[in-house]
Amino acid sequence: MISPRHCNDSGFMVLDAILALALSALLVGLLSYSTLTASSMYERAVAKKMVLNTYQAHSSEFSNLMPGDVIAATYYGTSTPAVTVVATARWYGNDRVETDIEASSSNRSVQFRAIRRYPLLSDIDSAGTPLCSPEYKTIASIQPVMLPIDASLPLTDLQVRNGIAYITSDSNKQPDPDVFIVDIRDPGHPHLLSSINTGPGLAAVAIAQNYIYAAAASTAAQIHVIRMNSLASLQLVTKYQLPLPEASTSPPAGTAIFYSLRKIYLGTEKWDGQEFSMIDMRSPENPAFLGGIETGSKVNAITVRNGIAYIADSDQNQLRTVDVYGSVPILRSTFAPSGWQRQEGVSIADFENDLGFGRTSGGFDIAADKEGFFWPHSTSIPFVLNNPGGLYGMIVSRSSIFAITHSLNQELSIFDRTFSTTSVTSYSLPVLPQSITCDVDKIYILARTAPAIYEVTFR
Repeated sequence: MISPRHCNDSGFMVLDAILALALSALLVGLLSYSTLTASSMYERAVAKKMVLNTYQAHSSEFSNLMPGDVIAATYYGTSTPAVTVVATARWYGNDRVETDIEASSSNRSVQFRAIRRYPLLSDIDSAGTPLCSPEYKTIASIQPVMLPIDASLPLTDLQVRNGIAYITSDSNKQPDPDVFIVDIRDPGHPHLLSSINTGPGLAAVAIAQNYIYAAAASTAAQIHVIRMNSLASLQLVTKYQLPLPEASTSPPAGTAIFYSLRKIYLGTEKWDGQEFSMIDMRSPENPAFLGGIETGSKVNAITVRNGIAYIADSDQNQLRTVDVYGSVPILRSTFAPSGWQRQEGVSIADFENDLGFGRTSGGFDIAADKEGFFWPHSTSIPFVLNNPGGLYGMIVSRSSIFAITHSLNQELSIFDRTFSTTSVTSYSLPVLPQSITCDVDKIYILARTAPAIYEVTFR
């Protein structure tokens, strides 16, 4: 061993030589390792490309899977390893399908997912459908959007698509508009794009492609169809009146509306006819009546999913499920919770085969008479909620239930999907809420007593 304090120049030269040899050996080792690593990376890339090419050649076999479908297939090449593809489809929100795909060979596996429109939806059906996916972590802001419309107008319903708000009103003044289209992409500077007066006032609104369908608060015609030649140009193209069971029957006013697969589902006030009706809208300007059912009371809300209509009603059977898969609706089941003498069913929300149902407060709180019900798709027994402020509108996501209530300082309440009161988070709004909707990852609340929308964003 050479001690540094006894080294002369020749000793340092020996150390330099030893160090140089060590560094050279290390460099050779690193180069060899890098070469092996690069070669391995290249081989993996080639294997991955082969797997992906095989999937791509057969991708059409997996392009139209329905939620719940699982397909596994193995493909053999003449000079390449066999590739197995496993595809599992499930709902992604209410109108998209997520397909999880794993393609693998003996030495490589690739996982990815595809999200596409629900196969039964055409471009016409899906053009106005929101991709609604709010996920609650923390609210970033609740920002008022002050609408550039008359403050005295009673607003009734709201839909938002791609930052454009479609608003209806029911004024008692004949000249007042009852449909407004407002650009709210800049919440601090909303811009009125167009408005139209269809006549008697409107109670609810649905949108598909370039048509607005509105439930009219009128006995003369329960559906008003407005064509959007552009966002700045609206044209009332038809008014539709329900057929009367007898010539002398007094017709009802429209109260609720829902659009799905080129059909309109209409709810009305109680009358001597059918309070729930199904109308063919394949030709939007020439509606054709298909059929209906009598509920014996006012219909407050409708949603349709997988050929089943859910109806929130104001009689004893406050939630009805109706088979609408065919051309004539058929009643399947009813739900009659206690308290129906005071409380009405007013809100329905569905998400990936889960269902939420909300009722009015009934004027005073009785703990046994619940206001909120939520059925996960895997059970027939609902989670329930006693909420003195009622649940007047709901949105369900994968993790949360968003609800508007009439409780002071709790106008927006966010629950987990078990309606646990220990996890509820509530927010105060300076107005009474009228309706709630969503657009992608934002929630919008229409004020009942002011010309305002409240935009809720998350982070």
